Amino acid sequence: MLSGTFTKPSQMIVALDPFFSSSNAMHYIREYVDETAAENERLQNLTIQKKNDLQNEDAYRLELLPRECKIEAKSVKGVFYAVQTLRQLFLAYPHAIPCCRLEDSPALPWRAFMLDVARSFCPIAEIRRIIDILATFKMNVLHLHLSDDQGWRIISDRYPNLGEGASGRYTKQEIKELVAYAQDRQIMIIPEIDMPGHFTAALSAYPAFSCTGGPFTIPNGEGIFQDILCVGKKESLVFVKQILEEIASLFPAPYIHLGGDEIPLNRWAECPNCQNQKYLLGLPDEKALLRWFCNEVTSYARSLGKQVLLYNDYVNQAYDEKIIIQVWNPLLKVTRSTHPVIMSDYFHTYLDMDHTLLPLLEVYRYGKRLQKKKDFSLLGSVFMLWTEYIVDREQRDLHLFPRLIAGAESLWTAQEQHKYHRFVKTFSEYGAMFLPSPVHITPRKLWNTCFIVFALQRYKRRKRVKRNSKQAGITLF
Repeated sequence: MLSGTFTKPSQMIVALDPFFSSSNAMHYIREYVDETAAENERLQNLTIQKKNDLQNEDAYRLELLPRECKIEAKSVKGVFYAVQTLRQLFLAYPHAIPCCRLEDSPALPWRAFMLDVARSFCPIAEIRRIIDILATFKMNVLHLHLSDDQGWRIISDRYPNLGEGASGRYTKQEIKELVAYAQDRQIMIIPEIDMPGHFTAALSAYPAFSCTGGPFTIPNGEGIFQDILCVGKKESLVFVKQILEEIASLFPAPYIHLGGDEIPLNRWAECPNCQNQKYLLGLPDEKALLRWFCNEVTSYARSLGKQVLLYNDYVNQAYDEKIIIQVWNPLLKVTRSTHPVIMSDYFHTYLDMDHTLLPLLEVYRYGKRLQKKKDFSLLGSVFMLWTEYIVDREQRDLHLFPRLIAGAESLWTAQEQHKYHRFVKTFSEYGAMFLPSPVHITPRKLWNTCFIVFALQRYKRRKRVKRNSKQAGITLF
C-alpha cells in the first residue's frame, strides 16, 4: 500500500497508447471510465500503456498515485479488467481511493456462466443485464443453452417451424446484436444446441427426424425423455449439419457446445434405421453408434471453424481428442486424457439449487479446489443456471446473488489469496453497489445452512443423480 489518496478530480485527460486506439472496444472502455466521474465531470490523469512483460492478455497493472492513475496491459482485455477494478474502487471509496499498486491476472482462463434459455425464455434485455454483471466481475464466457426438450430459441431460416413463437424465440438480428454487445465487454458467447438427446422440441416440429415418427408434445418441467434424434436417417444428419451451419454463422466464437448428455439409447436399439446404420459401420452397440455420431458432427463443426464441447456422460478416449469435455456429473470419475476439460460439478456450480444444497461457502471454495487439480488439462469452470423452475428476474437474481459473484472471484483469484470471510464482508458492504439496480439478493442468513441439513439434502440429491444416470445408460464408477 502506498501513502496518500487518489481524489476524484474534476477533469480527466486520458493518455492512450496508440496500440489501443484502433480497438473497437476502446469506445466502450472510455464510457466505463466516464462512469466513475462525478456528474458532469471527467476523471483526470489516466494513462493507459501497452506492456508486453505481463503474464497474459488478461493481466494488468493498476497504479493510483495522489495525482495520477496508470493502467498497463498487454491487450485490450487487460485494460478492460483494470477499468472494472477502478470502477469498483470508486464505488467502495467514493471520495478518495487509498493510493495503491496492483498487478492482477486470472487464475483460470475459462471463467464462464451458463444460462438456460431453453426451459424458460429470457428476454434479450435481461441477457444484456447479465452480460454487464459478468463483465463487472471479470467473467469472460457466456454459455447460452439454446435448445432442449422444452424449447428451441433461435429462429431458423431452413427449418422455420423450430420453436414456438408464443413461448419466445430470438431473431438472427437480435443474436448478432447480443454477440456484439458481449464482445464490447470482453465476453465470448458460446451457443449450445443439445443433441442427440434433449431433442423433443425439435422433434415436435419435425417428427420425421425421430425413430418413431411421433407425434411429440413439448414437455414441461425436468426429466430425461426417451425420444431422441434418429441417426440412421440421412435426412436427420442433413438437418443437423444445416442447423450447425446456421448457428456457426451467428456466433463468431471458435467453439460450439453440442450437449451430448443424458441420452437414453432404447429408441436406437429398436429402430431399423439406426440398427442398419450400426451394421453398415460395423459397430458393436448403441454407445458405439453414439460415439460415431458425436465424432461425425465434431468433424463437420471443425470444417465450420468450430471446436466442439460435450458433457462428459459418454466421452472416452475413442472420441475425437479435440473435443472439450465439460464435466458435470460428480459420480463420473475424471481421469487423465488428451481432452481439454471444463469443470461444472453438479454439487458446486448448479446455481439453480437451493442454498441448502449449494451454500455460498461451497461455491466460493470451488475455484481453489480446481486450482489444486493437476491430473488433467483444465481450462476453467462454468457456473450453471438451469431454468425448469426459474422463470423471471427475481427468481434468477435470488439464485445468482451472491453465489455467482463468489464463483467469479474464486475463478479469477489465485488460491493463496482466497479469503471467504473477506468476500462475505466486502459483498455485504458493497455488493448491492456493484450490481445494477434493481437487484434481488438472497438474504445473508440464507447464504449457508447447518451441516446436518446440508449433508441430508446432498445425500438425497446424489441418489437422484445416480438414478437419472442409470436411466440414461451412463456408466458410473
